[in-house]
Amino acid sequence: MPELTKSAILKFYKRKDIQDAIIEHALHKEIGMQFGVGNFGKRPDVLTYPRDVLELALQDVTSLHSSEEIWENPLAISSDLTKKELNNVRTGWDLILDVDCPDWEISKLTTHLFIKALKENGVTDISCKFSGNKGFHIGVPFESFPKEVAGTKTKDMFPECPKKISLYLLNIISTRYITIKDNKIVFDNTYAFSIQELKDKFGEREFLITKCVRCKKKRKVQEEYVNEFVCSKCDDTIKDEKEFITCDKCNILMEKIERKNVCDCGSNEYTTTFDPLSILEIDTILISSRHLYRMPYSFHEKSGLVSLPIDPNKVMEFEKEMAMPQKVLTPMFTFLDRNVTGENSRNLLLQALDFEVKNEDDERETKQYEEISITSPITEEFFPPCVHYMLKGIDDGKKRGLFIMTNFLGKLGWQKNDIKQFITKWNQQNPDQLRMSYINGQLHSFIPGAKLPPNCSNDGYYTGIGICHPDGLCKYIKNPVNYTIARWRRHLRDNEEKKSE
Repeated sequence: MPELTKSAILKFYKRKDIQDAIIEHALHKEIGMQFGVGNFGKRPDVLTYPRDVLELALQDVTSLHSSEEIWENPLAISSDLTKKELNNVRTGWDLILDVDCPDWEISKLTTHLFIKALKENGVTDISCKFSGNKGFHIGVPFESFPKEVAGTKTKDMFPECPKKISLYLLNIISTRYITIKDNKIVFDNTYAFSIQELKDKFGEREFLITKCVRCKKKRKVQEEYVNEFVCSKCDDTIKDEKEFITCDKCNILMEKIERKNVCDCGSNEYTTTFDPLSILEIDTILISSRHLYRMPYSFHEKSGLVSLPIDPNKVMEFEKEMAMPQKVLTPMFTFLDRNVTGENSRNLLLQALDFEVKNEDDERETKQYEEISITSPITEEFFPPCVHYMLKGIDDGKKRGLFIMTNFLGKLGWQKNDIKQFITKWNQQNPDQLRMSYINGQLHSFIPGAKLPPNCSNDGYYTGIGICHPDGLCKYIKNPVNYTIARWRRHLRDNEEKKSE
C-alpha cells in the first residue's frame, strides 16, 4: 500500500477537481479534521471554499470527516445543546451504512448485499464509496425520504431511524440472501464458506443462530450429541455414541432413549440462520448525534488510500489498488447525489419502522432485574466472564463492546468520569484502539444507570464479538448486571455471616 507522505497529501489535495468534490459534499455538514492517526481538531468546523482543502493540508491535516446530520448552520451546534435544541437546528440526515469487516472479500460481499436489500425496498438513489481501508460506506440522501411520518418530522427522527433501517436491512440479508446448505454458509446463492473457513478468517465465534419456530427463543449451544441408554432392571443410565449398549450389572440390552430437543414452550421445531453481526461492524446501529464518517476523496491514515466513490452496481469488481491516489482520475461518481427521483426511500423507512426486532427489546429489558440501592460502585472483582474477557482487549466489535461497557458500569453505580477513565484504560488494551473522539461522542449524552446493557441472549453482542465464555452462574442470569449483583449480594451475605459468628 502507498505510504502517506506529506508530498503525496499535498499533491492530491492540490487538485482542483478533488477540492471541488470535497466542498460540494461538505455543504451544510459539520466537518472534523484529522492530523495523522488518532489526532483530531476542534469541532464544530466547516469547509466553504475549494482552496480551504489545500490550506488544511499545508497545516498537516491528513483527512476530513463529515456529519451524517445536515445542519442549518453547523457552527451553531455544540455539545451543550439538548436533543430538542439539536432538532431545531438540524434540517435533515443522510443514511450512511458503515460496513466494516476484517476480511476483504466478505466486506465487498456484504456491501453488495446491503445494496441489494436497498434496491429490493425500492430505493434508487444509492451511492457507495470505499472507506479507504477495510470496508465501504453506503449512502442514501435525506432528500429521498419523506419529510414527515405519522405526524413526526423525519429530520427529528435521528438517530432512531438509521438504527432501525440498519437492523431491518440486516434481517433481510440474514433471512433472504444468506442460506445454510450442505454445512456451508452460502451468500447470494454464489459464494460459499464452511464454518471452519469462517473460523480461520474471524476466529472462534458463534456464526449461526438457532431459534424456536414458535416462540423465537434462542436455543443454547448444545453439547456434542450422544445417545442415552437406561437399563429396564436396575435403572442405570449411560451416555455413549454407540447404537447398542449392554448393562454391565444385568447383562441385558439397555433401552436407547431418543433425545428430543424440546423448547420451553413445548415446540421441537427450530430454524437456523446466519448472524451477519458475527463478521461485521455496522456503525449505524450504535451511532449518536454528531457522528462523523470519512469524507469522499479523503485519505485514510493507516492505508494511504483514498476514500473513493465507486459504482454501487460493481462493488464486487472493486480492488483496493484502484484507490491509490495516483490512480484516482477525475471524479466519476458522486457520494450522496442530492438530485433525487422523488421520495423513493419512503417504503424503506416505513418498513423499517414497522419491523419488530425479534431479539429482546431494550425497553422491555429495563425491568428484567430488581432495582437496588448501590451506595458505592460495584468493583471489577464481581464482573461476569464476558466483561473480564473483553477487558483483555478485543480485535473486532469494539464499538459494541463500548456500548455494553458504558451501560453495564452505569447500572453498577459508576459515575461518568470514572466510566470514562475505565473505558480509556480498556481501550489501550485493544490492538486497534477506538478514537477518543468517538468515545467522547458516545459518552457526551450518556446518562449512567439510565439503560441496561443488552441481555445475554442478544445475538449481536456477547457471542457476536466472541466474548461469551460462561461459567456455572451464567446459565441462571439474563443480563451481565444480574450476574454482578448476584455475586455482590452473595459477598455481602458472606461478610454478614462472618460478623455474626
